[in-house]
Amino acid sequence: MTQPAATMEPSAPEPMRDPGSGPARVEPREDKMPSGIPYIVANEGAERFCFYGINSILIVYLVSTLHFGEADADIYTNLFQGAAYLFPFVGAIVSDVFWGKYRTVMTFSLAYSAGCAIVALVPGIGGLSIGLFLVAFGTGGIKPCVSTNVGDQFTGKNQHLIERAFSYFYLAINAGSSISIWFCPVLLQKYGRPVAFGVPAAMMFFATLVFWMGRKKFAVVPPAGRAWVRDVFSKEGLKTIGRLSVVFFVFIGVYWSLWNQGNGQTLTLQARSSLMDKNIGFGITLLPAQVQVVNGLFILAMVPIFSFGIYPLWGKFFKVTPLRKMAVGFFTIAASFLILARVEGRIQDGQVVSVWWQILAYAVLTASEVLVSITGLEFGYKQAPLRMKSFVMAMFLAATTVGTFITAGVNYGMKRPLEATAVDVGAHTWVHVAQADQLVLGQKIDFGGDTGVTVDPSGAEAAHESSAEPAHDSSAEPAHRASAKPQPLEGTFLVEAIDKAHGRVELMDVVDRKPIETSGTFDASKAEVSTYRLVGPEYFQFFAALMTGVGLLFIVYAMFYKEKTHLRDEGQTDGVAAA
Repeated sequence: MTQPAATMEPSAPEPMRDPGSGPARVEPREDKMPSGIPYIVANEGAERFCFYGINSILIVYLVSTLHFGEADADIYTNLFQGAAYLFPFVGAIVSDVFWGKYRTVMTFSLAYSAGCAIVALVPGIGGLSIGLFLVAFGTGGIKPCVSTNVGDQFTGKNQHLIERAFSYFYLAINAGSSISIWFCPVLLQKYGRPVAFGVPAAMMFFATLVFWMGRKKFAVVPPAGRAWVRDVFSKEGLKTIGRLSVVFFVFIGVYWSLWNQGNGQTLTLQARSSLMDKNIGFGITLLPAQVQVVNGLFILAMVPIFSFGIYPLWGKFFKVTPLRKMAVGFFTIAASFLILARVEGRIQDGQVVSVWWQILAYAVLTASEVLVSITGLEFGYKQAPLRMKSFVMAMFLAATTVGTFITAGVNYGMKRPLEATAVDVGAHTWVHVAQADQLVLGQKIDFGGDTGVTVDPSGAEAAHESSAEPAHDSSAEPAHRASAKPQPLEGTFLVEAIDKAHGRVELMDVVDRKPIETSGTFDASKAEVSTYRLVGPEYFQFFAALMTGVGLLFIVYAMFYKEKTHLRDEGQTDGVAAA
């Protein structure tokens, strides 16, 4: 893995000073962490608890309660995440030009909190969509300000502490996200939507309070006003944007397309299958959405391992640079998807596979995250001129939007319509399709529209509602399943058997892989039936190949990239003042 990175020879970072900062001077070294950092870190931990708590259960809520097909649920989730990482441009411009970071964070946090409350309290897809829009708007607005506010607390004399501060910042992200990812799926199963989404809402209110409490501790960089426009559209500003756009939107964008699928999406759907043995020992059986908690736990373990072990060892043989770290990370995440492809292939073939294989994939994926995400955050901050730092952070975050749109586009493009003419209902459900001979066992079929067919809730539909057995008590039942009712034939099912002679396939439940019992009369004119072009492991193999190709291109690009460093001098703020 290190060989490709070793071929890159970017020039050493060139310290830069922003115009108007006066003659260069040597400042005494200071080893004390700025007093505002604890408030920023605590705020970030609570806010990430909220965001990841919502995100961890969103796709399960969509497929199990609102009966989305898996591809459509993946698209909806990706659009939400894409919006959350696109709105940072709004927050960056408002912060850099008009309000400054503190006022921007507080204002957008209030909109964020309101959105969380709507998600928790207003049922149905309408309330969910409005609430998630406000959540995306709010979290997007504060993202570039909170991360750059970390860097703003430092000057030339304590800049050696920036890497440590960003590590604390990233650890808070993963501590908050890990706790919420573990508990929110349990809350959804036991208490339903209001509590499962309500607890993250409460944490967002807490995050806002903590940030307000730190207002007198922050070093404040005032908004640039019209100077921001001048800097952005200057020759140096446009060159900076151009260089970073390629790194962020092309290379890191594809990286986030893969990473986000482990963040409450594709891997959660894979873990829902009863063929994945989710017993990890010690009397603990995970819920599908809980598997992703290992990502945050691995981060907590790997950050010090990389910082104090791997990077120093690496440095004995090759120069350690941000671009080299990211290159290795690109190939690392591609390897994790090859593991997932193997897991998916075994599930499609009807074989039981241990969740530890998915945990192994998460370990490899997390190693790539340390190499790419933390490195990219620090790299973007240092490459940005002083008055453009929030905007450049917004660019870094918008790379996630690119990734989510890539994933959504693949999921949309891989859907292939099926011509369904009839459904034989009963204890075994057979669907007559013109392309039956082109399907394979275990292939997914989505149903939407008004099919005219209902599913007996005593069969597979009950499994749709629960998504998996409880973590400690297999006899427990979610409160919202107490009164199961017949449900329309909608969502994702699997092909259990193929009858080529009669041009039909038998359906089985996507979770328990048991035949489904149905009744009613199929209405072919109103039904929407489709399958996927990327079948089983082919989906993961596609993304692994995509990332490998992009990683090779990145090596070539990085060889010609010249790094520059822009950091604040002591005299370039209003000092430590009330925000």
